[in-house]
Amino acid sequence: MREIRYCGNCNPDEDPEEVRRALEKLFPDADGPCIIVDGCSRACLSKRMPDVKSDPGVIVLSSREVMRRMKK
Repeated sequence: MREIRYCGNCNPDEDPEEVRRALEKLFPDADGPCIIVDGCSRACLSKRMPDVKSDPGVIVLSSREVMRRMKK
């Protein structure tokens, strides 16, 4: 399975397990890119990894965006 890194335990509005399940549905390819998920607007995880946004093997998303896409 691909690596999913989640920062969001400070956000009571999003359940990390629910976000992970949604990501597995959105990105079913097990050999896909590394996915970085920021749980809130502070984006702590992706800010700690400044080079990640220019890495073609990494997707950076917010948990809100993940859950919004699942509702479509």
